[in-house]
Amino acid sequence: MKHLIECIIVGGPQHGLISRQLRDSEYAAPVALVTDDGQTCIAAARRPAGCAGNRFILLHPQATGKQLTKMLTTLNSHIASVCAIAAA
Repeated sequence: MKHLIECIIVGGPQHGLISRQLRDSEYAAPVALVTDDGQTCIAAARRPAGCAGNRFILLHPQATGKQLTKMLTTLNSHIASVCAIAAA
């Protein structure tokens, strides 16, 4: 069965890019994207977003810990605000 996922790139030239893709839940390949600079970004985390769906954090090989921490903080704030609006 296919479902929509969101992938957020951390690091590299496309830092912060959000990609929405259909993913087949029966296909066991890992989530990955190739950026404009030819580097492969691999899934480092899956963030269930409650009412906002599933998001995957994809790390570029040149991503820093600071970029990842900032993205997770931003994502947590966004999830909280979306769910608060949906609950109202």
